[in-house]
Amino acid sequence: MTRLPGPGPIATARYSPRMIRQPYALLRELHRRYGPVVAFGYPPFRYVYLFGRDANELLLHGETERFRWREALASLIPIDGDTALVVSDGDDHQRRRRLVQPAFARRRIEGYLPIMVDELAAEVSFWRPGEVVDVYATLRRRVLVAVIRSLFGEALRDRADELGHHLQVGIDYVNTSPLARFDHDWPGTPYRRAMRARRAADEIIYDEITRRRKAAGGGDRRDADAGDVLDALLAAQDDGGHRGEDEGLTDEEVRDQVVSLVAAGFETTSAGIGWTLHAVHARPDVAARLRAEVASVVGDGELTPAHLGAMPYLDAVVSESLRLYPPGPFSARKVVDDVTFAGHTIPAGVLVVYSAYEVQRDPARWPEPDRFAPERWLPGDALHRPVDPYAYVPFGGGYRRCIGFAFATQEIKAAVVEVVRRVDLRPLDRTLVPTGIATMWPRDGVRCEVGTPPK
Repeated sequence: MTRLPGPGPIATARYSPRMIRQPYALLRELHRRYGPVVAFGYPPFRYVYLFGRDANELLLHGETERFRWREALASLIPIDGDTALVVSDGDDHQRRRRLVQPAFARRRIEGYLPIMVDELAAEVSFWRPGEVVDVYATLRRRVLVAVIRSLFGEALRDRADELGHHLQVGIDYVNTSPLARFDHDWPGTPYRRAMRARRAADEIIYDEITRRRKAAGGGDRRDADAGDVLDALLAAQDDGGHRGEDEGLTDEEVRDQVVSLVAAGFETTSAGIGWTLHAVHARPDVAARLRAEVASVVGDGELTPAHLGAMPYLDAVVSESLRLYPPGPFSARKVVDDVTFAGHTIPAGVLVVYSAYEVQRDPARWPEPDRFAPERWLPGDALHRPVDPYAYVPFGGGYRRCIGFAFATQEIKAAVVEVVRRVDLRPLDRTLVPTGIATMWPRDGVRCEVGTPPK
């Protein structure tokens, strides 16, 4: 066992190929065996894992100035871009987030609900009783189109498949374990294919940015509350942020925010929909209760934001799905000043990792942690506990909580409502195998037999 410096030596777990094949189960095993702090791997892929809600509080709320995101999440830069929020730190992050935030105001997000419903309901209308459907794969394209329509309005709707194809090549690459990547632009490498796809996607996006700037007359001011997400980002640039305090977003910054939002909004949301639909229909009692709530609140009418806010069981279902299957199972930081945690000193320069997947299945915090039990979110149930904000972090937390969390949650809820009110599903696989690093998705899809919903 090797040691890292500090008042309490940090145990180093032996490398295991399971870190690539079964990273989620291995994390829980490491926590049980070594406690809240353990080192793992070899340079340049050497990490210190911090487990438990106290670790999350340290990283998300405590001494945040002792950590940096950029170096820890540099693997995302080839696709998300050099100025994306997720890889920004310090003043750069504060400025960019301030300018991007209006694009995700509540009123704006609620305005995208009809787009989401339109795409999702159109897909479900093609499903016929008795056929087998991979609901994850089939809804992914509709999620992509809904995200692109929300970001770009109708301007790029006809190019959604093309843009999505290019971005998917890059997303697949950054979702590969760092242990299996080769970030060199050599012929025939996955990295070169990813970079070629990025250039193709960038051409589409930059053309649209240029077109809108010209249409707006260059320096003309835009209404920051009107239009789509791209309009909001361009309005932030024109308005100069806090009334002239900044110069606003450059074209590169606009591009990087858009691409990272597409990647997050498409990949994580479609995964969340797949996990949730499987979990709901694997428990017929949950599906029946949810269907009854939808019938009572929505009926045969068009789904509205007010409906979503009036369905506590739907909230519980989605919260429980995000607990078991968080869209971002891991996140990392680079230590810039020595940090003491759980009796250990973690030296500057070390990469530390925390896991939403691990903490949200911690039996010390969650009774029957591996069971899908939406009732645990309802006061009065035997499993109910007050929610600890550092033991439930599906979208991170603190001042760097994922800026698109409300968008993603709304789309997952919309998908669940539109499916349960139209069809019944019978999952054909008892369990699903999670995979992915930046995003966790069901490796073999979500195969279901379509049935008619009970009256």
